[in-house]
Amino acid sequence: MIKHLRNISIAPYTNYKIGGVARETHFPTNASELLETLKTLERSGTPYYLLGGGSNVLVGDRYWDGAVVLTIGMNWYKSLKTRLVCGAGLETSKVAEIALENGKTGLEFLYLLPGTIGGALAMNARYDMKSIADSLIRFTAVHPEKGSKRFKHNDVDFAYKHNSIVREGWTITDLTLSWKSGNFAMIQKRMAAIEKKRADDRHFDFPSCGCIFKNDHEHNIQAGKLLDELGFKGFKAGGAQVSEHHANFIINTGSATAHDVLTIIEHIERTVREKRGIELEREVKLKGKF
Repeated sequence: MIKHLRNISIAPYTNYKIGGVARETHFPTNASELLETLKTLERSGTPYYLLGGGSNVLVGDRYWDGAVVLTIGMNWYKSLKTRLVCGAGLETSKVAEIALENGKTGLEFLYLLPGTIGGALAMNARYDMKSIADSLIRFTAVHPEKGSKRFKHNDVDFAYKHNSIVREGWTITDLTLSWKSGNFAMIQKRMAAIEKKRADDRHFDFPSCGCIFKNDHEHNIQAGKLLDELGFKGFKAGGAQVSEHHANFIINTGSATAHDVLTIIEHIERTVREKRGIELEREVKLKGKF
């Protein structure tokens, strides 16, 4: 039986530690349970949204009179000689740790990336010039109307923060990533360097969802650099604040609400539009009710 809870706060399930109460919350542990949950919600007309590790999202403060489907229970994995097969709910950083334990290289860049591996694939997450699509062999996804389907890498259009299959309404349930044998000490050294870089950039000081706005590669616009130039670092609204160390991060200093964070987001968008004539594109996804 699929685990479900009623009238619980979604805040503990988000990186921001922000979010209101949902009428019902479901915790499928495999693809069949996820598909069954989605079909049931669709048939009943229940409004719902999905959450993985709760990164890259801002959940509204108000009561959500619907369902939330969390994939964190889909966290199984199988280590093979040339590949790792895992459930979409496995923590992204855990994938790198599993690779290290098995003396495998090629997945170090996933270390300390927030969220789940399914969410990382949905957004084609990247770090240090490598994206998850570079390591992908295949994945399985479900759709409430189309059922379950396996996709090969070449079936999908991957781009910056983009996965064409997910845009079509499919939800990733499991994926297969390539790896190869490597030197344990060298793998460990690369992961230590990633940890140091993130610590130096103060990524761990306060809860956040990561970057708020996308970079515009077509026009060579780096969102963080642009916001830094416009003096947004340190700007506050309630318990939310633009990070002093990264202008594209909005942090929860301890008492932030979704309203506080959204107030800053909208202020930044207006200011950038007025001063630079640029329309920023949000990377953060809004869920729930505001």
